[in-house]
Amino acid sequence: MSLKKTAHYRRASQTIGEGDTLQHSLDVCKDGYPAAAYPAFPFKNGVDAIVASHERDRFGRDYLHLVTFEEGAGAAVIQTIRRAGVAEEPAPHEKQFIQSQVYIVCRGNDVVYTTHNSPVRDSSVSVLLNKLLGAFGPGELAYLLTATLDERRYRAMMQDGIEEIDLDVGGYRSTLEYLSGQGQLPDAGLFSMLKSLVSDDATPAELQAAESIMGRLTLRPGRAWGQPQVRELMLEMAEEVLDDGHDEGFAIVTKSGVRITRDSVRVRDDFRVDGNRRVIDTVQVRTALTEAFDHFDEIGIFEN
Repeated sequence: MSLKKTAHYRRASQTIGEGDTLQHSLDVCKDGYPAAAYPAFPFKNGVDAIVASHERDRFGRDYLHLVTFEEGAGAAVIQTIRRAGVAEEPAPHEKQFIQSQVYIVCRGNDVVYTTHNSPVRDSSVSVLLNKLLGAFGPGELAYLLTATLDERRYRAMMQDGIEEIDLDVGGYRSTLEYLSGQGQLPDAGLFSMLKSLVSDDATPAELQAAESIMGRLTLRPGRAWGQPQVRELMLEMAEEVLDDGHDEGFAIVTKSGVRITRDSVRVRDDFRVDGNRRVIDTVQVRTALTEAFDHFDEIGIFEN
């Protein structure tokens, strides 16, 4: 069975301690790992974590595979991790195998990660890394993973093509009012163009009926996105939304996988690996994460 997974990019910012990158601090942890056992440490709320893998690749990047599990289920976790294939085993009586898995490729303060078994938020990944540093690190250190990207970088990436522009206009009534030009927005720019797509003004009855319908106005270039005039128009509209803002929110998605909203800039890359909801091919995950890291590097995501 093939699963769709997502590689997320985050930037690590040091909140406690001075001068060390996340990668350097993680490297120091390896000196404190026990020689004859997998490193384990407490995570939160009766859940422990284990370092299933922590290696440096030939390009100088750290790869980590971290697994969280219920206290007392360590042997079962190790047994599952060591399986080379993507087979499935029943859990022992009154025990569970894995709660969540986090796979990480890190260089400096640049982090690309994916998760499995259960959703893991950025804040939880930060806590997991900080607990690891607290258990095996050189001292009191803490890092925060944030979805940030330099404006110069993401504006340059917009030049490579716009996947879609999503205008969160709140309700369908508002959309109709925008397009029918009832004084909601000035008759100029992007919304002037959109208005031209509506042949007849929305009637009061249509507006009244639409009040309870929530929706978004999404613009996509379709198969013609590569045509110069289409690329130029989409870029012009995206820059207008970005520069002028939009009171109800917006999302601009580039062809390179950058998602720009009013509050954050998120970078992602989807991939597929063998597995199911419980177990996954860790070799394929590592390969895909490394390829995603290389892709982000090539398009200029990372800071120098």
